[in-house]
Amino acid sequence: MSEILKVIKERRSTRAFKPAQVPLETVRQITEAATWAPSGRSTQNWHFTVIHSAEKCLELAKAVAKADNRGPDYNFYGAPTHIIVSCPRDSEHAFLDGGAAMQNILLMAHALGVGSCWINQVRVVCNVPEIRAMLHGYGVPDDHDVIGSVALGYIAKETPAKPRHEGLVTIVE
Repeated sequence: MSEILKVIKERRSTRAFKPAQVPLETVRQITEAATWAPSGRSTQNWHFTVIHSAEKCLELAKAVAKADNRGPDYNFYGAPTHIIVSCPRDSEHAFLDGGAAMQNILLMAHALGVGSCWINQVRVVCNVPEIRAMLHGYGVPDDHDVIGSVALGYIAKETPAKPRHEGLVTIVE
């Protein structure tokens, strides 16, 4: 099996993180992989905002929980690092480009021994005034919408693989 297919098959969404912080050099490698994702017409118009602080991650999670009625225990699974992927709100290919970057983040994190979980809730509430103010403070460009975000950290509890569904591929010759 190729190394990339091995990484793809082994990666899981982590929903329990250890409190230990991911080294900044590792985070830089993960975001570098994100910048190499394909984008429509090679616009590369995404922005990656890294929150490398467990306290600020929890602060954002609590604000998102309030805005999205998630309840008081919502905390991005205790991840000490969070990467927000955003694109200009008028970008025709924002979700496709941002999704490709998100996948690179998830795969590179796994390849480096870091757990990850794709978080959609930040996207859902990114234009709620309180959340937008926080995102502005963290450096998300004002003319960008959040495409998705990734909780990062070391895995506290392994997630087993789920079986793949049948009939997902059709080949026409």
